[in-house]
Amino acid sequence: MASVPTGDASLARLLDPASIAIVGASDNPDKIGGRPIHYMRRHGYAGALYPINPQRAEVQGERAWPSLAALPAAPDLAIVAVAGEQAVRAVDDCAALGVAAAIVISAGFSETGEAGRALQDAMTARARAAGMRIVGPNSQGLANFGNGAIASFSTMFLEVEPGDGPVAVISQSGGMCAMVYGLLRQRGIGVRHVHATGNEADVSVAELACATLRDPEVGCVLLYLESLREAGPLAEAAALARARGVPLIVVKSGRSEAGARAAASHTGALANEDRAVDAFFEHHGILRARDPQELVRYAELALRSPLPQGPRVVVVSNSGASCVLASDAAAERGLEIAPLADATQQALAERLPGYATTVNPVDITAALLSNNGLFGQVLPVIGADPAADMFLLDIPVAGRGYDVASFAADAAGFAQAASKPVVVVAWQDNVASAFRARGLPVYADEIQAMDALSALFRLRRLRERDGVIPAPQDAVAVDPAPDAAGGFLSEAASLALLADNGLAVIEHAVCRTADEAVAAWRRIGAPVALKACSAQLPHKSEHGLVALGLNDEAALRAAFAHQAQTLGKLNVRDGAWLVARMQRGLHECALGARVDPVLGPVVMIGSGGKYVEALRDVAVLMPPFDAAQVIEKLRGLRIGTLLQGVRGDPPADVEALARQAVALGDYALAAGPRLASVDINPVMVGAVGQGAVAVDALVELHPASQAATREAA
Repeated sequence: MASVPTGDASLARLLDPASIAIVGASDNPDKIGGRPIHYMRRHGYAGALYPINPQRAEVQGERAWPSLAALPAAPDLAIVAVAGEQAVRAVDDCAALGVAAAIVISAGFSETGEAGRALQDAMTARARAAGMRIVGPNSQGLANFGNGAIASFSTMFLEVEPGDGPVAVISQSGGMCAMVYGLLRQRGIGVRHVHATGNEADVSVAELACATLRDPEVGCVLLYLESLREAGPLAEAAALARARGVPLIVVKSGRSEAGARAAASHTGALANEDRAVDAFFEHHGILRARDPQELVRYAELALRSPLPQGPRVVVVSNSGASCVLASDAAAERGLEIAPLADATQQALAERLPGYATTVNPVDITAALLSNNGLFGQVLPVIGADPAADMFLLDIPVAGRGYDVASFAADAAGFAQAASKPVVVVAWQDNVASAFRARGLPVYADEIQAMDALSALFRLRRLRERDGVIPAPQDAVAVDPAPDAAGGFLSEAASLALLADNGLAVIEHAVCRTADEAVAAWRRIGAPVALKACSAQLPHKSEHGLVALGLNDEAALRAAFAHQAQTLGKLNVRDGAWLVARMQRGLHECALGARVDPVLGPVVMIGSGGKYVEALRDVAVLMPPFDAAQVIEKLRGLRIGTLLQGVRGDPPADVEALARQAVALGDYALAAGPRLASVDINPVMVGAVGQGAVAVDALVELHPASQAATREAA
């Protein structure tokens, strides 16, 4: 029996149990309590099986026991397949007996509402007090085809024949777990671990990911998540995956507001803001897929191909239309159609008919029908081209007269010799099967293929970042109101806090009288902005408390008087005024930070000004990060082109903007749970060498007591 070393003994016994009890065991292999016994007998589980059924002396050829208490010893694992209160009693009995772990298949817990959640929480607390781990409830179960421990009732194992292999599939949803398993097996990929965690009252997807990553036979881990409750275990899994060079690929559903609501109703869990999830995944080297089909396509390529050195793709096809479609798909996904060297094109011209195309994409035309050796003649030539990082072989039509077996053999030999990614596009089943039988990843169309190649290149970039994540700078993280109940700071306090933590802020003065405002105006120089400043009024513009472009004393005094009158009407007693320089710049950008209750601090950067919410042209990063990473993110935004300089405008000082973002990220890390959010809009960005300046800022803090609670959690 193959062992699964893990860092947690109870998790080891979940995946490699020496003995298993089945509470609610059935003699019928099509019932939930019967399936696990049937599977384990069929797949060679070598441990002891203890069916628990007080009505039968034997279950599926195994001796049955009337109760857990009657067993000769406490089993490593118990499967609870009885309903309602019986399930709760069975879990309590397991804990009392000293069972290491239990899989609770039964439903009717947190997924049903608050009463079910209370029942689940109480049951889990008693199990934890006894030192027992729980998978579920509402779990389809766990399956390890490496040792035959199939503690699952999934029907998919009957529909699609299992086969041990390098993949682990771990999911919060039993249905998605089975689907991903089935899709992998359809592609001929072996699957060792298939685990569904259900409600995750205790054991999480991330914990099981860590456990499976300690199995030396696992070469790829695929996760399906509807929510993230704890970031730490997933970050640990990502670190283990990076250390082993194992791809960790995740589908996180709930991208949209509607999807997030659906996920919450499905699992009884809180949803995470999707851009923060993206930033977390990128920070930890986790590759994200959009759906289960894409997850499997990525896994197939990652398992069967080396990582590419760059983004340049060479396309070879027997159809000009396919060449065009492949080029479009590559461009849309940030890949490049590699320009072939003159020597390469000359060598191709010597092998191809005169009407074929020797530039990339290479159209070998219908000549493939009359010369079945063309692939074998062409592929080594393009493989030697220094610009080629990846290859796509596109065969939209083949059949009678085409030696598809030869094509596949030539392609497989080329892929092995080139040690570079090679993918095939073939929608005909017989063609796809021939290539897949040779171990080549095959996709139905150009979009799927380029998606997979792009993902493989992203995985390469994520690996390159590993080990170069910068350490945060020593941010001061000054708490300007240590005894406050929390809430928004005034703009003056917000700017002071940011300046103390390394951000460049607008030149300004805080005043309490008109005479002080006039003196500040004379010192700063016209024109200036006058803004009422109070923690009671985080949003000043909607009350008419912002006056811009004040050039003379009379205008300044008039604006001051008007704002003082407004503050009186609003019963604002702590009012002050901020007199600030009118800052010019090429572009208005925005910076923001917040502390996600699960994922931790995240920083937003992008287009600013009054349309920031409408445009949503922003990127999100997870600190710590460096200026180069910020600049890379800016290039991917719509404003990125403008920042480079267009139509005669000079390029903007993106390095100064990036330094602002780095300083904000370091502050957010240092501030910890005391920080709720930071909103800096606009950040005025000048031309290269002119810097970037925070013009308006708003900081929100959590109450000190709440922050302490969040930190303890």
